[in-house]
Amino acid sequence: MSWTLPAHVSWTPTEYGGVLLDSASGEYWTLNATATIALASILEDAPMAQVTDRLAAEFDGDPEAMAADVPAFLAELQSAGLVVAT
Repeated sequence: MSWTLPAHVSWTPTEYGGVLLDSASGEYWTLNATATIALASILEDAPMAQVTDRLAAEFDGDPEAMAADVPAFLAELQSAGLVVAT
């Protein structure tokens, strides 16, 4: 499945992570470095296993924990209307 940002959401990577702005509601979310890499990978249509592998390599994390965390993060983004399936 592919994911994209809706037209009312903008995303800007920063030195410390990233920021998502929902211009429809005026709300914004700050993302840490891990979330920023996960979001970038998801928006690049990387398979979940590849997202998990990339995060585990970048942050020396537990691949099994990340395999659970990435889909949960994606579900939160979708629930907040920050990403949509295409």
